[in-house]
Amino acid sequence: MQQPSATADDPLPALIRALRSANPVERQRAAKDLGRLGWLARDAMPALVSALDDQEAKVRETAAHAIGGMGPEALATLVMMLGHGDKYVRRNAVWALGKLGPLARPALDDLCKSLKDNDPRTASGAAQALGNMGADGAESVPQLAEAMRGTNIVLCRLASKALSQIGSPALATLIAHLQHADPFVRGESALAIGWMGVAARSAVPFLARVLRGPECPLTRTPISSLTPTSIAAEDGSQALTPAQLPVPEAASSEMTCRVYAAQALGRIGAPAAAALGDLREAARLSPEPLRQAAQQAVRQIQGA
Repeated sequence: MQQPSATADDPLPALIRALRSANPVERQRAAKDLGRLGWLARDAMPALVSALDDQEAKVRETAAHAIGGMGPEALATLVMMLGHGDKYVRRNAVWALGKLGPLARPALDDLCKSLKDNDPRTASGAAQALGNMGADGAESVPQLAEAMRGTNIVLCRLASKALSQIGSPALATLIAHLQHADPFVRGESALAIGWMGVAARSAVPFLARVLRGPECPLTRTPISSLTPTSIAAEDGSQALTPAQLPVPEAASSEMTCRVYAAQALGRIGAPAAAALGDLREAARLSPEPLRQAAQQAVRQIQGA
């Protein structure tokens, strides 16, 4: 079906003229009105692209937002915007590409480059856009894996989420990250694997290993080997169970990893039955919140 074209009543000519007004308020208003028209304002694309270099930041940002609302027809322009000097223009570009989902596949390489953008929000938006491609974004797995290992915590989480959205092609990478030296990366990997649900069944033994945790920092023996009477209070008057022991500050990130691993096993469901022994032990001996997460996972796996 042929798309509608401009008519005598079309506001586009006046709005395009207003984009060239000497008054920045009028230019911004015109860009905003064009944005409301969405793809119907496609004939104003050249004028909006010119407005991306307006001397007023608000005009540039509003024009970028208007272009982002034009859908797939704006794809080539959005890719160009990823290299713009204004971070707000780049943010609008990744936001718009994220809305396109798999239709943004031609922008994959450029979005991978944007994962290293010096603006954290642009980088995070690029991760979201890649994840929204689903399996069509599989070629971005190495770049998303690298983004997970950076110092941007938000980017790490969104990159791990993107890998979970990509699905099976990213599972091996997420499993490998369960063994990363940084406990935050390990935890985010476990969380992402959980989002994949049953499709991540091959990760069960690796998640169980994370669930069991590192050596106990108090005794240098595995937490799983401790019994309710194996740790005595300092005055010798009472035995403390591991669930009653305070979690050392340095171990809090490790505990988060174990909680996420328990949650992931629960989301995998019945195929995670091999981890029930470890989960039951965690539900019996571990401090909160791991104890509750393990109990919930047991119920999910058993279908309760």
